[in-house]
Amino acid sequence: MRMLAYTRVSTAEQADNGHGLPAQRAAIEAEAARRGDWTLEWVEDRGVSAKSTRRFGLTYALARLDAGDADGLVVARLDRLSRSLLDLLTLLERAKRND
Repeated sequence: MRMLAYTRVSTAEQADNGHGLPAQRAAIEAEAARRGDWTLEWVEDRGVSAKSTRRFGLTYALARLDAGDADGLVVARLDRLSRSLLDLLTLLERAKRND
């Protein structure tokens, strides 16, 4: 399966010193290894808040999914995708509509 592996850090300081990104990558890579049939394409947002889904990396990933260029989106933790329950539910509903 072609998976988009989405990582995000919310502050420029986290992005600059790498806090969070290595742990997110390790968690996603471990799951990919466990599954055995995932190929990963990395998509990253650095220093961007999850208050909105209007983020360059996430917008790019969702467009790729809509176009059928990938089979799924994987995150290390849901709070990397969104901090808003409403936004998360909207993203999940979108995924359901698109299979």
